[in-house]
This record gives sequence, C-alpha cells and structure tokens, in this order.
Amino acid sequence: MSKYSFIVSNSLLPEIDLTGAKRMKYGDYKKLNKESSKSIRDQLDDKDDELVILIMDSTKMHHLKIAICTNPPYGLEEYIQKDIIYWLEGNSDDGIWKEQLYDYLKRLNNKDGLEIWSIWFGDGPQDIKEIKLKLSELKISDLEALKSLRMNYCIKIE
Repeated sequence: MSKYSFIVSNSLLPEIDLTGAKRMKYGDYKKLNKESSKSIRDQLDDKDDELVILIMDSTKMHHLKIAICTNPPYGLEEYIQKDIIYWLEGNSDDGIWKEQLYDYLKRLNNKDGLEIWSIWFGDGPQDIKEIKLKLSELKISDLEALKSLRMNYCIKIE
C-alpha cells in the first residue's frame, strides 16, 4: 500500500517547490563543486558531462512541493472528481512543512473547490473522513490532521 496526498481545485493553483532540489548537467556541477564531484563521480556509471543530475539540499528535501499531477495513481478518479489535481509532497510531520503549507493556503486568492486529500492506495476502496475548514479562520493547528498516517481524509476548504 502507498499513501498519496493531493491538493485540488476547480481553478489553477500556483505550483511551488521549496525542497531546494536542482537539476544540472554533471559538467556544470563539476565546475561548481570540485570536492563533492569526486563522491558523485564514484557513484555514477556514466560520467558524461551532459548527464543531468539532481542535487538535493538535505536540510530541505522534505519541505513543501506542489506540482501538477500528470500521472495519478490508478483509481484516483473514484475519490477526486475535480479536473485540476496537484501532488502535495513533503513531510507532513515536519513543523516547517506545515508552516509552508499554511502560508501557501493563506496566500491563495481563490478557494474555488479547494480540497486537500490523503489516500492509501493498494488495498481496495478506502473510507474517507471529511473535514471542513474556513480559509479565513484557518490556523496552523488545523493542519494537524495532515499528520495522520492511518486516516484517509479530504479537507474541504471554504
């Protein structure tokens, strides 16, 4: 079983990536960071300078990332009926992640059908707990439900 989280709306939402992840060509990375490039070089089978590598900041890798969902898990349409679906990524147990999501939600000008979903896939149909929150009254403590590993939920934001 795998748990996936989504943020959905009837209108477009801004995508955001606070993970500090960067893609760059290996040749460019070698020029920037001679010391670390040796350890990466040891791990690579293909040492082509045109190879694109992903560089992660370990202190930010679990931060908030919201990206359009182009490859949803099988069966998602049984739960989410909206056309605009985004992956909601990061560590929901992390206080910084919660603050980032809270700030993101508070900056949204529209709440046109805004929902946050978390669903376990791979074990048949799931029961979904529905939670309703008002964006104008949202507090960071309201996001505590996002921590639940066992619960499937849909938070409807009005």
